Amino acid sequence: MNRLGLVVNEIGLAELMSDLLARLVAPLCAALYPAEAATAALDAHHSFVVQYKADLADEGDAGLDMHHDASEATLNVCLGRDFTGAGLRFCGRFGGADHRHMRHVHAHAKGQAVVHLGRHRHGADDISSGERLNLIVWARNTAFRAAAAFGHIPADGYPREKEDAGGVHRLCLSRANDRDFEEQVQRAAATAAAMSTTMTTTKQ
Repeated sequence: MNRLGLVVNEIGLAELMSDLLARLVAPLCAALYPAEAATAALDAHHSFVVQYKADLADEGDAGLDMHHDASEATLNVCLGRDFTGAGLRFCGRFGGADHRHMRHVHAHAKGQAVVHLGRHRHGADDISSGERLNLIVWARNTAFRAAAAFGHIPADGYPREKEDAGGVHRLCLSRANDRDFEEQVQRAAATAAAMSTTMTTTKQ
């Protein structure tokens, strides 16, 4: 999904990331998400660094489309550098009726991290200036992933609820992951136009 980045497991840091998972990420997620059976035994990871740049002369990325991760939980650490913009936008959870409803925008700061469930829909707003580097750790439960792979539980591990289409937010839509992207964009535009007309009429 990112054009600029590095898989740290491939440059000799897999053991360090495994230690980070065992000592910090796994116990933290077990405490944060006691109702999530899959986060109680995180035993594998995919770890990488992503880069966002305002200057796209080298064909990098300014932001990232809405998606959910191939993980049970994700650790996202802001390594720097100096930048503005590039917020981490959260919507609902994959499979939930509200997965395209707006929830929160996290402002990255160097040296700080955010932990979230992998199925939490999120995306990176475009960076305004500078460069942002983040360490991402996708923490996984291998038994849970195997159960989904062999069809013992639904794909991605979670049943899908009927979506509450009335609460879909334009900024929670994904061009790459939503089959009804264009339809929803048109619907959002029509709703905005109707609201504008109503406000104008009210003022008169």
